[in-house]
Amino acid sequence: MTDCQPPLTEPVLQLLKNQLASLILSALSDSKDHSLTEQYLMSCLGLKLSTETEISPDLQRFQQHFVLYHLLYRLQTEWLATGEGLLDIGLAKVRFVSAASACPTALNVSKDNSSRREYYTNWQNFYAMSEQLLDEYLTQFWQHYSKGQVDPAQLSAQQAQHLLKLQPGFTLTDLKRAYRSQALLLHPDRSTGNAEKFRQIQQAYQQLLQQLP
Repeated sequence: MTDCQPPLTEPVLQLLKNQLASLILSALSDSKDHSLTEQYLMSCLGLKLSTETEISPDLQRFQQHFVLYHLLYRLQTEWLATGEGLLDIGLAKVRFVSAASACPTALNVSKDNSSRREYYTNWQNFYAMSEQLLDEYLTQFWQHYSKGQVDPAQLSAQQAQHLLKLQPGFTLTDLKRAYRSQALLLHPDRSTGNAEKFRQIQQAYQQLLQQLP
């Protein structure tokens, strides 16, 4: 942890962490695959942050995502220390493995997980994210995720625009906004996800991106 002031007071963070713990333990008992999506946790927690300046919906989602994962990694550390079990924190899903059902090595946090934990427990990273940097990160992420799956030749320009709900004369900003909105909605790890449609919007984005001047 650093001395950087968090966006919420410590009592509020503790309250949210306790609510999150109760939510995870109660919800996972009814989950068939013992996992919960980030979208589900976010909607149930009802996390809202206030800012002094106006920011984009994408940056708002990032900040909410950051606080959620900050709380999740706090829980992970606490539950490992107490022997409660392992909170396996993925890209868009969370899975809990009780100490009784987990092998001893499973209760050790992996190096990759440790790196992500360091990121989300450092509030400097929360404030360091700008609109421009977030735009670059999101573009890189979706392009990496769809690598090898995109074949722009399969779609016409009209089909591509229709998939991304774009009107003729759209700008690069319009394209990126529509792309990220649909990608977040259709991501396979989300409850609203659809792997086939997700691949189609990847194709639509790549094709329209190449057509812009």
